[in-house]
Amino acid sequence: MTAVAEIECAIERLTPAELKELTDWLEEHQQMVNASAEIFSVYEQEEGGR
Repeated sequence: MTAVAEIECAIERLTPAELKELTDWLEEHQQMVNASAEIFSVYEQEEGGR
């Protein structure tokens, strides 16, 4: 079984409250990833402009 399949199976066993907690975490994590990408983009633009 792949890691993704294991995760899918585990998600299916979550209670509604646990699923909400996971969903909230995933959204927060994605926001952090997006913010990091934006910061790196700004750094790259600044470095390229020198």
